[in-house]
Amino acid sequence: MTTVHPKRRLRVDLPVYELTLDDVAELAAADEHGHRYELIDGNLLIMAPADADHMSVIADLVTWFRTNGFARGLVLPTPGIRIKGRSSGRNPDLMVLRRPVPGGTVWIEPEDALLVVEVVSPSTRSEDRMRKPAEYAGAGIRHYWRVERDDGPATVHLFALGIDEHGERRYIGHEAVLLDRLLEGAPPALA
Repeated sequence: MTTVHPKRRLRVDLPVYELTLDDVAELAAADEHGHRYELIDGNLLIMAPADADHMSVIADLVTWFRTNGFARGLVLPTPGIRIKGRSSGRNPDLMVLRRPVPGGTVWIEPEDALLVVEVVSPSTRSEDRMRKPAEYAGAGIRHYWRVERDDGPATVHLFALGIDEHGERRYIGHEAVLLDRLLEGAPPALA
């Protein structure tokens, strides 16, 4: 069992066994500072809370999807998604689901996801550009969008799942559009 000791600084006593997604959910629930937790092959990753600009991009996208016909339970900011069994899970910045999941669900199954979106931050560049797309593609998630927001207007890179030259699932379709321009129209088809 994971034990959390909330004080001025968060202290966590980790179990002597490999962490599970249930342990990560327990850590996140006890964290009063808003950190996000991910588990990759039993290794715990801790991300600082997002900055205001990052959260504004997420809010704009949620509002855009909702005002364009996506039901409340189908567009989720910062959900958990199971990548591999009990040992790997991520927290994308936004997820669009195929169908609603039960209200108490913490770790959404990949087959329930149509789209995951990551908003790149300085501390997450490698994860968002390299590792996460490979994991999401491997899990069979059809669409991956990455929002780049450094040095200029925010740009959304839209990727579609395909099969690469080695027969592996990869995001091979790519289109780039300015975030402001994307938000002027309707969302592209995700089916």
